[in-house]
Amino acid sequence: MAVKKDERMVKSKKRKNKLVKKITYKCEGSYIDANGSQKRYHKRGFATADEAKEWERVFLLESTTGISSNMTVNDLYVKFMDQKKLVIRERTFYQTDLSFKKHILPVLGNIKLSNLTLEKIEKYQHDLLTVNKQNGEVLKNSTLELIQKELKSLLAFAYEKSYIKNMHILSFKKVINIDESKKEVDFWQPEEFYKFIEVVDDIVYLTLFNVLYWCGLRIGEALALNWNDIDFNKKTIRINKSYSDYKHRITNPKTQNSYRTVIMPDKCFDAVSKLFEHDKQIIGFDNQKYIFHFEKPLNQDTIKIRKDRWIAKAHVKRIRIHDLRHSHVSLLINLGFSAFDIAKRLGHSVDMVNNVYGHWFQNAQNKMVDKLNNM
Repeated sequence: MAVKKDERMVKSKKRKNKLVKKITYKCEGSYIDANGSQKRYHKRGFATADEAKEWERVFLLESTTGISSNMTVNDLYVKFMDQKKLVIRERTFYQTDLSFKKHILPVLGNIKLSNLTLEKIEKYQHDLLTVNKQNGEVLKNSTLELIQKELKSLLAFAYEKSYIKNMHILSFKKVINIDESKKEVDFWQPEEFYKFIEVVDDIVYLTLFNVLYWCGLRIGEALALNWNDIDFNKKTIRINKSYSDYKHRITNPKTQNSYRTVIMPDKCFDAVSKLFEHDKQIIGFDNQKYIFHFEKPLNQDTIKIRKDRWIAKAHVKRIRIHDLRHSHVSLLINLGFSAFDIAKRLGHSVDMVNNVYGHWFQNAQNKMVDKLNNM
């Protein structure tokens, strides 16, 4: 397998009776085809060495794997997801599969890769904005960004595997709905949380909401906790796993940053201690039992239903379970903590904290300056 310079004497185009040196490039070698047979190849006439190398790369891949030029986007998707399921979390795999089957494959799925062009991709993007508007539906920009990110990942995979030969197809630019107004993140101020927690009359849920609000855990992280994850001497929670509500089993944390130890404020620690004393009285108790609760984690739909019932009783604004995590961040920002400190506590990256909560930091700065000016 090699690319070589190919020098030949050929007739001059200007003077037919004169020979001139022509330099091109060729590639030649042997390979084992998809059936296990050894074969040779030889092709010449390439203007550059890079052109010859690219032809050889594609030729050998097609010849040794039996890739068909009739492969469609649907066929590509199957290969893509076979690889993805080895490297992403089950929940992410499920959401990715759902997004492709809802937004991408119904439109692009039957197109042959050999017929897929940048123009068709851009038309698809245009339709994401206009067709949905005509149907009375408008995709959120967060959904649009996710669809386009997944499509680009699929095409990058196709180019990497030489299923498509033109990298230009990856150059499409992201489109968004410019009329969409930015939705503010919902959260509770401490006084709202106090009103809510006062009406929670179940010790298990009372402890869960305290952990989510005062420690900023993800719901999956909280539901995966066993009693041996609590250090009662140091008042800490060890986070080294998560609970998948989709597959109903314990998985690894969301990211490497998610592995962490969180110190509980006294309000939270008191609630956890009371639940511990309560659970110790249950027959069969040991430190392997789930904190929320006992033999198996609570059902998230049940948590939402009961949360909304207590919200109505407390007369506070309705927020999602995940917004308790946002509430914790808001509290820390207003207490003057940096993005780095908050990221460590939440199991985020600093960039993610700045991207999501950056404007909150500015608001906190303004309040600080106002107080300084009023001294």
